[in-house]
Amino acid sequence: MSFDPIRPPEDNDRVSRLSTSPRMQTDEELVNEYEMRYQEPRKRKIMPRSYSTMNVTDEEKLWASIAHASIWVTMFGGFLTAGFTIPISIFVPLIIYLMYRKKSDYVVFHALQAFSLQILATIGVLALAVVGGLAWGIGMIVALLAIFVLAGIVLVPIWAIVGIVLALVIFTAPIAALLLATIAAYQTYNRHDYRYPFISRWIDRQLAGGFLNTAS
Repeated sequence: MSFDPIRPPEDNDRVSRLSTSPRMQTDEELVNEYEMRYQEPRKRKIMPRSYSTMNVTDEEKLWASIAHASIWVTMFGGFLTAGFTIPISIFVPLIIYLMYRKKSDYVVFHALQAFSLQILATIGVLALAVVGGLAWGIGMIVALLAIFVLAGIVLVPIWAIVGIVLALVIFTAPIAALLLATIAAYQTYNRHDYRYPFISRWIDRQLAGGFLNTAS
């Protein structure tokens, strides 16, 4: 009775087990086939669209700039008319988006950025003023009533500081939005792909594979 040693598989044997065709596969093909057979399929990573500025026309740069600059109409029109024009002017960037959603990714991207910024700068600040102001008022009443148990001596100054900070945020947020939009209007008019902090990433994701996907 003979005991033949077990021969370890050679490289050719390993290749033949993975290969489905008689030709020799490259290393890259072997790795891809191994991953397909023995590893769980990877989730497709959604990449943001490319908003190239190389072939932007004069019309595209103009409308992208108008979308950003329309915040001036929203801010000052709303100030002069006690807010009556805001429900109309705030939708100017959205109208531009609808006009170009099948024509220009560049205009679409910047119009959605401008619309998102105006929503945050108007409705967001208004909601903060109403809700935050109401919460601050209730807190101040509680702090004043707490004076009778001495706790209010500490709470009232602290809550007054909170109110000052809240007022500063409400006052400076529209100014910051106006500054950002003005820079964006200038940059896009000069064919640059200006991006707002945080907002641009969300718009990218939605255009790449979310509910705002405008792929034709």
